[in-house]
Amino acid sequence: MSSHVPPHAEASLQNHDDAHVGLEQVITHLEHFKALTGRTGNDLGGKRTLMNAFFAADASILDTGVSVQLTLLPGGDGERVCEVLPAPDNAPARPRRLLYVHGGSWFAGSPAGHRPLACRLGRAARAETYTLDYRLAPEAAFPAGLEDVLAAWRWLCAEYPEDHLLLAGDSAGGNLSLAALNVLKLTEERLPNAVIAFSPATDLSWGSASLSRKAEVDPILDPNLLPFVSMVYVQDGTDMSDPRISPLEGSLSGLPPTLIQCGEAEVLLDDSRRYASQAQDCGSPVTLSLWPDMPHVFVGFAPLLAAANAALEEAGQFVETTLAEHVTV
Repeated sequence: MSSHVPPHAEASLQNHDDAHVGLEQVITHLEHFKALTGRTGNDLGGKRTLMNAFFAADASILDTGVSVQLTLLPGGDGERVCEVLPAPDNAPARPRRLLYVHGGSWFAGSPAGHRPLACRLGRAARAETYTLDYRLAPEAAFPAGLEDVLAAWRWLCAEYPEDHLLLAGDSAGGNLSLAALNVLKLTEERLPNAVIAFSPATDLSWGSASLSRKAEVDPILDPNLLPFVSMVYVQDGTDMSDPRISPLEGSLSGLPPTLIQCGEAEVLLDDSRRYASQAQDCGSPVTLSLWPDMPHVFVGFAPLLAAANAALEEAGQFVETTLAEHVTV
């Protein structure tokens, strides 16, 4: 599978240099973020505070201009807070509702910290967006976060059965989104009309070759720490090949239309490649979009980063095309 800039984004990215506008500032921010995270040691609160500023490379990124509503959704253990971001003015007549699952290595991240990405993806998809505050490890290890995602999804299906329902997530949130698909298929429940995953972790046995091949160019993820992260998330000795933990291990036939976007300068590159290749071999409509020189979850750095703006455009076009071609409930 080769990397590409989507054809419909070529007008905004006329050449390689255009795609990289803003990249140097993003890389500087991520390197500083990584250094601070390392200095926090075992201070979980400090790491979580830092994660809320993951996308804070520029003030323009944080200025979403949206009014946030808070609600409570059913969770695997009681109710969970959820941010609701309004659909844009150009939303279609048939409503679209997007469940967004934030990243943060399963032990950090929040709806507020991921609001820039969730908001801009919701605009691109022309959908009302629900960003879930799912339970985090180590206080609530696997399968708590996944149970919360599934509960929120089932609530959306029950409340809005006639609407187009979308599912998306980044990094650990991408992992949870793809893991949720494995569960929903097994239980024969409604699948999303479309799925978007940004730089998802798909193999928590950490068997992807890019973990070593891309270690020198990834400005944020340390492959040597990833096994420890997964042990914090999965604490009871559950086999990492469980498809609820490593989505790559599931049966990847019969998946809904899925777009995976990933930068080529990140150690999780082959997690995306392997998942997409296996799903395609199983006949599932999974599209892999690779972006040269881009770091982990680069799409969250719009509008500063030109490639992020183009990736959001691609995501929006993917949703439009998918919903036009696959009109299902």
